[in-house]
Amino acid sequence: MLSVDDLIKHSIQKGIKFEIMSKSDAQEYLAQNNNYFKLASYRKNYQKITDGPRKGQYNNLDFAHLIELARLDVEIRHMLLKLALDIEHFLKVSLIKAVENNMISNNGENGYKIVTDFLIDTGASNFGERADNISRRSGAISRRIRQNINNPYCEGLMKKYQHEMPIWAFVEVISFGDLQDLVTYYSSMTAWKTPIDDLKSLDRVRQIRNAAAHSNCIINDLNSSKTTSKTPFFITQYVSSASIGKDMRDKKLSNRRINQIVHLLYVYDKIVTSKNTREIRISEIRELVEVRLVKHKEYFQHNFLLTSTFDFFRKLISHIEI
Repeated sequence: MLSVDDLIKHSIQKGIKFEIMSKSDAQEYLAQNNNYFKLASYRKNYQKITDGPRKGQYNNLDFAHLIELARLDVEIRHMLLKLALDIEHFLKVSLIKAVENNMISNNGENGYKIVTDFLIDTGASNFGERADNISRRSGAISRRIRQNINNPYCEGLMKKYQHEMPIWAFVEVISFGDLQDLVTYYSSMTAWKTPIDDLKSLDRVRQIRNAAAHSNCIINDLNSSKTTSKTPFFITQYVSSASIGKDMRDKKLSNRRINQIVHLLYVYDKIVTSKNTREIRISEIRELVEVRLVKHKEYFQHNFLLTSTFDFFRKLISHIEI
């Protein structure tokens, strides 16, 4: 645990400069915002000097750069969460519509059956798998019920449907992870064709949704990786359609954070069908990219990792239609 003065000294030892922001201003910032642990994590986006008297120190990194990246991260998290919440809403709409269509077709569905079948997993291939799924789902749902029973936003639903719960109420009290499981289950049990090519994309959405909701850093490590699993063809195709070349595409998608954001944008593009919602949200995204992210672009002009990542998302977002 270091004092503010010690944190400044530690930063200088790491090669961080105080030219844009003075040491005294940095001390005041740290005194009021004691988040050095998070702030320092954005150093991962900068290269270290490999030889000479400054070997091991960061190159072209000012303390003001770290603060700006942290501030940008907050706004990016807020935007990603908005996108994820839109996806969650329209995923529920799509599922309920599929159930409604089955009711109209007289397939034995009544809006309650899907919930019962899901909880007892009538589609499991064997008894052991069924038992595991029942245990996992019942545990998650029972926790959710306990959490919502006195929740002012859900207690009305819980009391009204305390004996049996229909799909339109059930989706309002379960987590995104449970919703993802329910959508996967229903698509496998019926002829419903979901709007997206691979439902595994929903797990990427879930992860980044939870990261944004819990204020985890998103852009503190944008480096490419050699260990990431192969990107699905439909995601590669989605990125390629935005006139992004193979070299940039491969490097950026190898980073798991960038990969998940791309999955989220892809799912959003496929699932969110409301013209009004899309118009509002995409306008917000473009303002974020075209105005806020370039407010201090001079800070990062010598950092190819950051400028190339910005260019990657600028191209991808400009390709999304309202």
